[in-house]
Parts: sequence; C-alpha cells; structure tokens
Amino acid sequence: MSLEEKVPQDEFGLRDVWEIVLGRKWLIIATTAICVGLALAYVTLATTIYESRAMVQIGKVAGQPLDNAPQLASRLMNHYTLVNTELAQKQLPKLYAVTPDKEDGIILTLKARARSPQEAQQYLQGIIQRLLANQQQRYDQLFKARQAQLGQMQAEYEDLRPPLNAKKRMGKAQTDSASALLLLEQSRRTETLSTMLVAIANMENELAPVNTMPTIETLSPRYDPNPVAPKRLLILVLAMVGGLMLGVFLALVQNGSRRQADRVASS
Repeated sequence: MSLEEKVPQDEFGLRDVWEIVLGRKWLIIATTAICVGLALAYVTLATTIYESRAMVQIGKVAGQPLDNAPQLASRLMNHYTLVNTELAQKQLPKLYAVTPDKEDGIILTLKARARSPQEAQQYLQGIIQRLLANQQQRYDQLFKARQAQLGQMQAEYEDLRPPLNAKKRMGKAQTDSASALLLLEQSRRTETLSTMLVAIANMENELAPVNTMPTIETLSPRYDPNPVAPKRLLILVLAMVGGLMLGVFLALVQNGSRRQADRVASS
C-alpha cells in the first residue's frame, strides 16, 4: 500500500484552509462587516458613562476607628443602591463602589458613575458631605464622652490629693505619735494618686491629635474626562476579531457541507 493510500482523503492542512478562506473571502468579509456594524451600532446607542473618585480617612477617638471600614463600605452601598437588581444596574447617577484600602484599613475609596463627568463629581460630593456630617456627629459624641471621663478622673484626683497644710499637719502628727495607721493610710493614698495620675496621663495622650481626629476627606471628588463605558475601541477590535473567526468557521462549515454533499452524490 502506498503512502498516499494511507492518508485519509478527509484530512487537509493549513494550505487547504488557506485556499478555503481565499475561496470564500467574501463570506468572511461580510460576516466581519456585520459584526463590526452591530458593535458600532451598540457603542453609538449605548449610554456613555463617566466616573468620579474620592478618598476618605475614617476618624478615630482614643486610637479606635469610628467605624469598621468594610462595614461602613457595605452600609454605604446598601443605602445608595436600589433593592431591585435590574433597576440598580440602570441607575444613574449611582455609587458604583466603596473599597477599603488593603494597606491602610481606615482609608475608603469611593467611586460614582453618571452620564457626564460633572454629574458624577457632584453626586459623589453630595455623598461625601453627608458621610462626613454623620461621622462628625459620631466623633463629637465619643469625644465628649471621653472628655467627660477625663474631667471626672481629674476631679477625683484633686479630691483625693490633700492640701499642703494638711500634709504638714499629718507629718507633725506622725512625728509626735508615730502612728502606724496614719503611715499606712498615707501610703495607700499615695499609691492611689499615682495610679490615677498615670491613668490621667494615658487618657490625655489618647485624646491628643495623633490618636483622636475626625473623619476627613483625603482626596476630593475628581473625574476622568474619558468615559469608563462603553469601551468603544476595545469593543470594535473584539468585534472585528470575532467576526473574522466566525467568518472562517462558517467558511469551513460551508466547505465541509459541500464536500459531504459531493461525496453523497458521487456514491
């Protein structure tokens, strides 16, 4: 049996594919043109969407954040997103994303989308203003509570601390009577005062600006003049590539069908 007889007649190589493509080039061109035309119609009719971006740093009181960043992000998205999923996808302007920073857990990045850059910026600015107002209210409550605790502790310290003339009288009484009870009482009071003084110093440090600060806007809302959707160039390129692939596939299918019909007719 010769080598030619061993090779099935149905097998063909790249040269055969190329010949099929050339022979049905108008089918491939027409398919590509249709795909590109549909993509062009889509990008022309689709709503152009622009995005605005801002960053917020969550405040803290005594070193503790006012809010948990992921929980705050979830609350914001739930508050500004429609319950109906289908309507939420079409909603414009809308809060598109609230993302906590991976490296700094108190930083939130907010993104809003709208039909124009200015609309996206204004919408996001309104969200930021309401967020800062709510955070400021929470900050004021916690800060005042901490200040009240500090004031109470300072007042208790002053009440326990004896005046100078009382110290002199106590010292004289101890010299005259050598009272062990008075010495013990003085030692206990001194220890209590020292403990309170340390606690007062710690609380004052916690209320220092480095550990206590309100929520601030670290990046004001700004927009990109280039739309984020639809990606016109990308869609057109994908349509062209997809159209070419679909055209080649149709050409191969058509060629295979014709060969099958010829084989049936010859048999």
